[in-house]
Amino acid sequence: MDLKLKEKFALKIQYLLGWITFPFWGTFLIALLRFVGRYKVQQLCEIRKQYKQLKRSVEGPIIVCSNHLTKIDSVILNWSFASIFSYMRSYKIFSWNLPERANFYQNFILRILCYLGSCVPIDRGGSRSVVKKSLDKVIYLLKKGHTITVFPEGGRSRTGRIDLDRFTYGVGRLVNRVKDCNVLCVYLRGHNQEKYSNIPPRGARFYLNMELIKPQSRHSGLRATRDVASQIINKLVLMEQAYFATARQ
Repeated sequence: MDLKLKEKFALKIQYLLGWITFPFWGTFLIALLRFVGRYKVQQLCEIRKQYKQLKRSVEGPIIVCSNHLTKIDSVILNWSFASIFSYMRSYKIFSWNLPERANFYQNFILRILCYLGSCVPIDRGGSRSVVKKSLDKVIYLLKKGHTITVFPEGGRSRTGRIDLDRFTYGVGRLVNRVKDCNVLCVYLRGHNQEKYSNIPPRGARFYLNMELIKPQSRHSGLRATRDVASQIINKLVLMEQAYFATARQ
């Protein structure tokens, strides 16, 4: 990892500005979710209590790995994990996100929200040096104890289900590069979400289930990266199967 001092400083400034302004833009986003989208997270208090207990129970950073159906999944995840007051007390529990630059950084307002909302943009398909720089930033943040959200599928599922033949290995690289890294597998889905979309259907009631794992591999190099990524995506598939076997009945 070869981040320059000015790049580390820039991340620190981004973190502090997000924290200071969070009561304003955080309240605004939650108001949009609740009153415009009419969204509701089922068992919200229990989910927040579980997340708090999980954070306290482990040493080392956490990577949140979730299925991916809409462009605002990461917003709904952060809304689900803790209240505005909890984030203000300890902003490090607010999860950083890795959006595709082409999806969010063409609009000035979205660009500002992404900056304040702890985003490290990723240029998928970009040069190796550009992608490596983004990953180095994420690794640096994890080593500093921040939480990161990653969607192992690499993009929104086109089938509405997790596709075992279509996932990326990036999360495996992160886990193998950061000591004592934990993975929080999360399955998130609105009750009326049948396939992928830009935003969830209005009035969606979100089911959220989470399980903490610590994937390890006896391999090294690329094989270890693939192995860890496979363990994570297979865990998410099992959680999806449990959802359709119970929650949709």
